[in-house]
This record gives sequence, C-alpha cells and structure tokens, in this order.
Amino acid sequence: MTDNTAREASLLEDWRAGDRDAGSELLRHYTPTLHAFLGRRTKRNVDDLVQRTLLACVQAVAHFEGRSTFKAFLLGIARNEFFMSLRADAARSGETTGLVSWPEETPSQLFVAKQEHKRLGEALAQLAPHFRTVLRLYYLEGLSVEQIAQALQISDGTVKSRLARGRSMMRVVLEDAA
Repeated sequence: MTDNTAREASLLEDWRAGDRDAGSELLRHYTPTLHAFLGRRTKRNVDDLVQRTLLACVQAVAHFEGRSTFKAFLLGIARNEFFMSLRADAARSGETTGLVSWPEETPSQLFVAKQEHKRLGEALAQLAPHFRTVLRLYYLEGLSVEQIAQALQISDGTVKSRLARGRSMMRVVLEDAA
C-alpha cells in the first residue's frame, strides 16, 4: 500500500467514524479531480455538478463497501450526477424521454407490455457493454446522439455505429429467442 493509499484509507476510516475534518480533507483532495472529470463532459454547470457530487458522496459514504478505491466511488457518483443533469436538461427543454405510454391500459395490454419489456431486457443483457450502454442511454434515458457522445467521450459517428450495430444484434437475439 502506498503512502497516499494508506493516507486515503485512514482519512476514510476516520470520516466514517465521525471525524468531519477527515471527510473534508478527503473531499478537498478530490475536488480538482472532480472539476477535471466533469469539465471534460460539459462546460455548463460544472461547479454545480461538483457540489452535487460532493453532497451525494457525503450522503452515501456510509454505504461505501471498499470494493473499489474511494476515487472510483466518487467518480461513479459524479458520473451519475452528470447523467441526472442531462436528463433534467432534456425534461426542461421538453424533449421526449423515449418511454412508451399506452393510450388504453387494459390488464391484457399491461401483461403483454411487461412480457415485452422482460424480453427486451434479457436481450439487452446479452449484448457487449459498450453497445448496451449506448442503447440504454438513447432509448431508456432519452439522450441524443450528441449527448451520449459527450457523456462517453466518443464521436457522434461511433455512437451512431453502436446504435445501429446494437439494434441489429438485438434483432438477432430476439429472433433467436422467438
């Protein structure tokens, strides 16, 4: 264990034991990392995203199980906060979320919709993670190609390619299952 890793582990342990100063020191250490991480994904509201990430971390630190580094835990929270801000921006601008609503929801329609949702979820789970992520962000989160490209730090063309290939793979998986 390096000195930095040991120091981080000690601060985290002290923070979880109730030492707020240890928590403040640990979060101050990672604040520039958060600014850089979020600044690569968006130019708008970076300071607000950093603050929301820090707040979410304070609220969730008791649930940190230590299966990853604290930095990975914190960046995961930052990533979630970024995606939530994209969804909120899309909702404010009136963009659709891509979710289906049935004009008439009879019990049989609800059952069929639930079965279809289950089949799609199972098919999606069989895809490689990079295809699955792009399909989820596009269809379930309602993000645009440009927003996905920005969030994943890939080109628009790569997003379009992964969407097309992912849809094609989903079609094959669903046909094989039928």
